[in-house]
Amino acid sequence: MIADGHHRYETAVRYRDERRVAHAAEVDPDYDFVLMLFLDVASQLTVLPTHRLVRRVGAADLARLNGGLERLFDAEPSTAATLVQRFSAAGTLDGGDGRFGLVTGDGAWLLHAKRDVFARLLTTRGEAVRSLDVVVLGAALDTLLGIDAAAVAGGERIAYTKSAEEGVASVGAEGTADAAFLLEPTPVASIMAVAQAGDVMPQKSTYFYPKALTGLLFNPHEQ
Repeated sequence: MIADGHHRYETAVRYRDERRVAHAAEVDPDYDFVLMLFLDVASQLTVLPTHRLVRRVGAADLARLNGGLERLFDAEPSTAATLVQRFSAAGTLDGGDGRFGLVTGDGAWLLHAKRDVFARLLTTRGEAVRSLDVVVLGAALDTLLGIDAAAVAGGERIAYTKSAEEGVASVGAEGTADAAFLLEPTPVASIMAVAQAGDVMPQKSTYFYPKALTGLLFNPHEQ
């Protein structure tokens, strides 16, 4: 399973295939190989979450968000400090249970997704993908704020951070976001299930640790 670097892998394969057309007789050429790091997913791989920062949320949008929360989630009032403490301990959380933290200018909540409601909203792609927390949250953003996949891809409405503290601090008059959604990590088993189903993980759904130590690596591109 390729956990990280699939774009680099796909590029390396395409480059290899292009070179083979002109240099088919070469034995063990450099372009047949690419550097990789192999890890045992059961004991060596940790997955951390990437939190969502929502921007350009007006007063009407915020009212719609607040009014629609209980239709999609069991919403428990909380505090920003409590949520930061909980979601900063992401490495100790199992994840995958549809739990999120939400902080806006109006308050803070611990959210638990109502799976039966989301089952009616999520009707495309495979079951393994539909069960992911990031996909559930994506459906909530679309339903409550009108932020669909195209808006997410545009990059103007959603920003990302690995730090729960940074995400919460960005909300408010002095910050750059109007709402912060804090996530738990995606379980490794869920990632494996998506891959085994022949699907791919959604954007910004994982942050893998450890990261390999790297420097500057040059591959000679010969004509």
